[in-house]
Amino acid sequence: MCQNIFIFRINLLRYPLLAGLLAAISTQHGQAAENWDLCRVPSYTFVQGELSDPDGTSVEAGAIASEDEEQIRFVGEVSIQRSGEGIRADEVLFNKTTREMQASGNVVYENLDYRLQSEAIQIDDSNDRARFEQPRFELRGRHARGQADRIEKLDSTRSRFRNLEYTSCDPGDPDWRLRAREMEIDDASGRGTARHTTLYFQEVPFLYLPWFQFPVDDRRLSGVLAPRIGYSDESGNSLSLPVYWNMAPNYDMTITPAWYSDRGLQLNTENRYLFGRNRGHLDLSYLDDDDVDDSRWFQQWRHESSLTGNIKSELVLAEVSDADFFDDFDDVAPAYNDISHLERRLELTRPGRIWNSELQWQDYQTLDPATAAEDRPYERLPRLAINSAAVPLIAETEGRIQSEWVNFERDDSVSGERTNIVTTLAWRSSESWYFFEPELQLAFTDYRLEDNPAGDDMIYRSLPTLGIDTGLIFERMSGSRRQWLQTLEPRLYFLHTPFEDQDEIPDFDTSLASSTYNNLFRNNRFIGADRIGDASQVTVGLASRLYDNHSGNELLHARIGQIHYFKDRRVSLDGSRDDESRSDVITEIDFWPNPRLKLSSRLVYSREDSDLNDRDLSINYSDNGFAANLGYYFTEDELEQALVSFVYPVNERWTLLGKTHRSLLFEEPVENLLGIAYESCCWGLKILAGQSGDEIDDFSDTEESIYFEITLKGLSDAGQDIDSRLHKAIPGYVAEF
Repeated sequence: MCQNIFIFRINLLRYPLLAGLLAAISTQHGQAAENWDLCRVPSYTFVQGELSDPDGTSVEAGAIASEDEEQIRFVGEVSIQRSGEGIRADEVLFNKTTREMQASGNVVYENLDYRLQSEAIQIDDSNDRARFEQPRFELRGRHARGQADRIEKLDSTRSRFRNLEYTSCDPGDPDWRLRAREMEIDDASGRGTARHTTLYFQEVPFLYLPWFQFPVDDRRLSGVLAPRIGYSDESGNSLSLPVYWNMAPNYDMTITPAWYSDRGLQLNTENRYLFGRNRGHLDLSYLDDDDVDDSRWFQQWRHESSLTGNIKSELVLAEVSDADFFDDFDDVAPAYNDISHLERRLELTRPGRIWNSELQWQDYQTLDPATAAEDRPYERLPRLAINSAAVPLIAETEGRIQSEWVNFERDDSVSGERTNIVTTLAWRSSESWYFFEPELQLAFTDYRLEDNPAGDDMIYRSLPTLGIDTGLIFERMSGSRRQWLQTLEPRLYFLHTPFEDQDEIPDFDTSLASSTYNNLFRNNRFIGADRIGDASQVTVGLASRLYDNHSGNELLHARIGQIHYFKDRRVSLDGSRDDESRSDVITEIDFWPNPRLKLSSRLVYSREDSDLNDRDLSINYSDNGFAANLGYYFTEDELEQALVSFVYPVNERWTLLGKTHRSLLFEEPVENLLGIAYESCCWGLKILAGQSGDEIDDFSDTEESIYFEITLKGLSDAGQDIDSRLHKAIPGYVAEF
């Protein structure tokens, strides 16, 4: 049989027929990338590349006949190709006048996104219409396929599906499938409409919707989101069903009714808005709790504005009914789950090239009303800060000014105003092998107090501080093949601040800096402006780094340091005096034997006790889905905890994961987790059981929970957001689905 090739112009389907369907049924956003490695390889190959004439169409056929001047008939293995899309059929009839085409007999339409097989198709190119009879389709990239009684392209933006069935499972193994009697996709409005839709899992229908609409692109659309289910021993079984309401392009609302078997019905709303230079969200939650026979609620308003004069504002208003709300409902406001004081704040900031200013009003709601007054944070009503950037002066010197005025208030406590101005003059000199940075600082502080039990209500303090930070950097090649670059970095830091009695000054917001290597080189051992520590001392530090010459990766970072005191330290927060001649020795080591393993330690050796007062040790390993972590944390008379966590892929389908974090000081659990994950070709299941202790009650008050999450790949998921919990709890955890 001879083969004829004809070239003429015709548009096949400018509008991708199944693109709207693909977007509509793939509602997962922000989830892990879908893994189709557990599926069988598709038996088809998609069209690749484009023709040399992208504006024309080529036709190949065994024979051609023209019955009149309008119609052309192609017969015998007909192939029509145009710019990355094509049709194959046994017979094609084309009308040159009406630009209509009919194809029959083993019809296959395919492009770069999908392939569609049909008994017969009709295409009306002039009116952007098409009809596919008994089509079967396969979507590229998502291992998805489906079939319908008929697919109609109604015009340039609308498509209609009759008796549609869709799944991402392998042929012959439909673990789940979606069936809709009718579905219409409207690309112009960005929404689709489905009628009489049933979702089957293991051939059991478990969800039926008589009618619903859904988005088919990035435009938002009101509708029901995936439900969440769970269990805890405090609240019992739980079920929540978020409903999204797209009220306008610039504001929307998510309404989430949540039912707890032991507590009742809770209503949660999240409201977002955007008006010009203003944006924010309002969160509300309310429940008549059957368990405590009282109403419980939470409300939060966050607002940001860009005002004139390059001024930015931020408002945070938050309030909660009781101290246990965030423990009992940890998914309402996860950011507040581990706090004791709820912040309310209004802040105005104005950044500049040299000067930055900030005006702030800040107070707190202390969650536990039994908290003593001295353990509550001070309110700042208001606080004004004006700071300059480092301004270059002559030679290599630079100057900087930091100023702050605060009005502190707290019930049953000393209150008052504090003005603090710190001017700094520094000289920076450095090369690749050294640095030398002397710095002179002068701090002026003025207090106007009320009811100061320690002394006068008007206190003035002026203190200079001289610091000289200097170090050398030595490098050498090491290893049998000179494969490593090793550094040796000795460092000296001289600090001098004269003594001034500060016992009459209250402690508004000051604390002692933690014991870390970097804090050995601070110019003040206190954090906050209420104490400037007297100092006549030198810090001796030594660090060493090891780099892989080939990759440039850091393999080792070790540092050790100690402060040598020339005088006793007389300034403190509690009136005590420190007469030790040397500080604790602080050692920190980070070691990466290979890219998969990291070992870290922080050891604080006390000369006074001849013992390690602080010990932080951790080992983290992760490789190809497997992760294991060990940790031990000890602070003398304050904390002793140990943890073990892991993620163990048993095989390509099953994964075990767990964590045990225990307080050895109180012999109580901090957090225990045990979970299992199963993944198949087209669906996955995660089950996580948890136990957590309340730190306020020395971890003796524990809560037990169970979380479920089922994922239908290429469709959606339902249950709790387990991945966010696991990412936080287990370093190295990677969501597979």
